This record gives sequence, C-alpha cells and structure tokens, in this order.
Amino acid sequence: MVSAKASRFAAIFAVIHSFSRSTAFAAEDPQITQAPTATTGLERRQVAGGSGTPILSTLEYAFTALPEQVYPFAVLRGPQFGFNICNSTTLGPNSNCQTLIFNGPDDFCLWGSPTANSTIGDVEARVVAYCTKPYHGTRLIPPGAITGLQWMKTSAYIQVTGFIQNSAIGLASDDGGGELDPHGADLQGNPLGGVVYSNGTTDSPDGHTLAQAHNWNLFVGGGQFCAKVCYNSVTSPDYCQNIYDLIGCSYNMPTSVQNGTFTSCEGDLQDEAGIYTSNGQGTHFI
Repeated sequence: MVSAKASRFAAIFAVIHSFSRSTAFAAEDPQITQAPTATTGLERRQVAGGSGTPILSTLEYAFTALPEQVYPFAVLRGPQFGFNICNSTTLGPNSNCQTLIFNGPDDFCLWGSPTANSTIGDVEARVVAYCTKPYHGTRLIPPGAITGLQWMKTSAYIQVTGFIQNSAIGLASDDGGGELDPHGADLQGNPLGGVVYSNGTTDSPDGHTLAQAHNWNLFVGGGQFCAKVCYNSVTSPDYCQNIYDLIGCSYNMPTSVQNGTFTSCEGDLQDEAGIYTSNGQGTHFI
C-alpha cells in the first residue's frame, strides 16, 4: 500500500497489460511438421564475461570519472552506439547520451529511440536518454508530453510510472514498447553501454552526489512508461529482476497511477515480481 504525502509534479508512467479472451473451436487433426534444423552459430550462445567481454552491470565509475564510452569493446554486439560523458556541449535533439539520470519526480530520464518513428524492439541496444531537465547533456522530453505520473520511494528502490506520448521519445505511435535493463541475454545490457545514476537512492552519500545504480529496469511504449532503480545495498529480494520483460508495467511495477494526475509518495515494498503472497504464503508465477 502507498502511504500518502502526495504532491504535484509533471512527469511519470505505468504500462497497462491486457489479455484477450480466445474462443474455443473443435480440435482438428494435428499436422506434423519437420523439426527445425539445429542452430550452429555460436554467437547466439555467447555471453559477456570472458576475456575482453566485460559484463555491463559490473562496470563501475564515479560519475565524474566516466569514460567517453563505458563499452567501447568491439565484441559480440559492441561497441556501444552513443557516449557517456554528457554535458552542456552534448545537450539537444541529436544527443546520443547513454547516461540516464533518475533523481526525483521532476528530474528523471527515460530511454528512447535515437531515430524518430522507431520501435523499441529494433533499437533497444541503441536507445538514448531523454530527460525532463536540460541539465544532463541529453535529449529533452517536450513539455506536456508526460500526462500523468506517480513517483514512489521505498526502503529498497525508487520508482516512477506514468503516461507519455510515444513520439516524445522517438517511438512510433503504434509501438507497444519493451523493456530495457543492464543485463540482456548476453549480459551486455540494453542499451549497450547504458548506465544509470541517481542522487535519490540511499547510495548517494548526501542526497546531492550522483551514485551509480547497478540494478534497474525500465519499460516504455504503448503511451506509458515505468522505471525502477534499486539500491545497491539491497540485493535480495531482487526487486529489479527483469525475467518478466514481456508482461509490462502493471505486473512488474504495479501502482495506482492515473492519467492526468501527478503524485509523489512513500510506499511499501511490493512483492518480488513473479511472487504472490496470500495468507503469509508466497506463490511463484511460472
């Protein structure tokens, strides 16, 4: 449940996932098809972690010591598309900054497409930061593009859910969206080389200094968005796990966000995604 302390702001999102009911038909005789040929390409099974292929979520930098590119390695899907040193010289509609800031309800960024009218599925490795403030050397979310938002702070993570026009972050109007995180199937992350910093987590020593967050996930598309940044000090349960990336915000980050309202509150911890608690007993979703 969310404890009150709601205040007005202008930014955030939450994806609503719906299911359609299918009609039953009489079963037909099964059609036997030939088994597919086994995949021989080793690249489909390669993951980061070996020599010369670092795991993105293990790369650690002070914000003031970021390199031009966190992942310049020409391995697997590398090198990364954009850059990580972002400042007033990189600010603007063509910025390819891949350093995302997540501070508070009026100062945060989302991942969006570097090219207009795209789909997340096509550009997930190359998404860039779009921010609500012109201080971070990124592209800007246009005023009025976010039409509702709820910011929540808990003892293990900070989270935002809301509604946004797809075009404001380079997405096609009919793109249902997708999920971004620092892991991915090959552990190089989506976006490749994307890093997240915040002064709103308990990892910031003074509430002003930007601290790197190693565990986070974010959904955009379908006119909605949600993002969660977990504190580095809380590793279990994994509130930022990304294994339910096809189910969307309403499952991974359930909130009471409403389009047309902007609120900020303190909240209780949700169950870890994939677990339902009833009468004190946890049930896993498979």
